[in-house]
Amino acid sequence: MGYISPTLAARDMKETIAFYQNVLGFKMGMAFPDANNPEYADLAKDGMVLMFIPAANLGLGSEERLGVGVNLYLQIDGDIDEYYHEVKKKGAKIAVGIKDEPYGIRDFTIEDVNGYKLTFNQASKTAKNCLSCGMPMTKPEDFGGGNPLNVYCVHCSRPDGSLKSYQEVFQGMVNFMMLSQNMDRETAEKAAKEHLARMPAWEGR
Repeated sequence: MGYISPTLAARDMKETIAFYQNVLGFKMGMAFPDANNPEYADLAKDGMVLMFIPAANLGLGSEERLGVGVNLYLQIDGDIDEYYHEVKKKGAKIAVGIKDEPYGIRDFTIEDVNGYKLTFNQASKTAKNCLSCGMPMTKPEDFGGGNPLNVYCVHCSRPDGSLKSYQEVFQGMVNFMMLSQNMDRETAEKAAKEHLARMPAWEGR
């Protein structure tokens, strides 16, 4: 599966690099032509890469705001609570404090030195995941049959809480991927098959 590495404009390249390294714990990849006078830099954390170029190179003046409407979602490894307190202690501007979302994610949002918002997230420890599709289940209505003890979600279950057939679950996931991720059917079918193969309910399919 591919990945996206956004290229962001930076008002001050050295300040931006220092913030991502010293406050957020990113590691420098490449700086061009060099770290003392960077016209390009990429920084990485937990497999995620962000690339930066000077705002002036894009014709953006000092009066123009950067980061307006941009919110990047970054899934991190390790303990998210420890990371939150670490970056907060180091002076990161907290836009939204750490919290559990109703859809099974724990996250928080910071604003970087250029105004970009970064939402760091990972699966909530309080959420259970459907053994058929992996969906986080946090509310009674998320569980098959409305039973919080059910290991399958409402989408993978029949009204009585029993697991649907593989083909029913597969078709439901294909339709979801086509609608939510704008995939064509062939791509969605391949992605759904690969995803379900990793689920405990369908091991060996």
